Amino acid sequence: MNSTATPTKRTAKTTGEMFLRLQLDDQTTAVVPMLQIQEAIVLPAGRVSVVPNLPSPVMGLFNRRSSLLWLVDLPEIMGLAPIDRHTNSYDLALIKVDETALAVAVRSILGVIRFEAAEISSSLDNFNPAFIPYLSGWISREQESILVLNPAAIINAQILNN
Repeated sequence: MNSTATPTKRTAKTTGEMFLRLQLDDQTTAVVPMLQIQEAIVLPAGRVSVVPNLPSPVMGLFNRRSSLLWLVDLPEIMGLAPIDRHTNSYDLALIKVDETALAVAVRSILGVIRFEAAEISSSLDNFNPAFIPYLSGWISREQESILVLNPAAIINAQILNN
């Protein structure tokens, strides 16, 4: 019996770079390249140790796989309403740039999305000026503007280094 394999057709859903999709507030969705995501987890609030006298977006420290990591409030860094600190758990993404890792709390993790680099628009004229230092660009999907975040800019945010 002789059979020939038919190549599978790739669709837009299976091609392109992978990004982790994050909900920052009710109107703001953002993505981070998966190449700079270590993992996305739900962390019980009781595992975060609050450290006094730090900038407001710094939520504290926690231990993950024998490493101490800083947890920061990503929406607050970007000028949005802060994450509720009186909750049972936090949705967070662990981002890593070179050897520096940082955990960022968000309203929710929405999963993974794929898109081509050519879909990213670098025109940032219509966005909140507080967002601009943390953006690589944006994409438009299904009548929604999705922010493309720059992980290095988040890790090096001025507000965290005061």
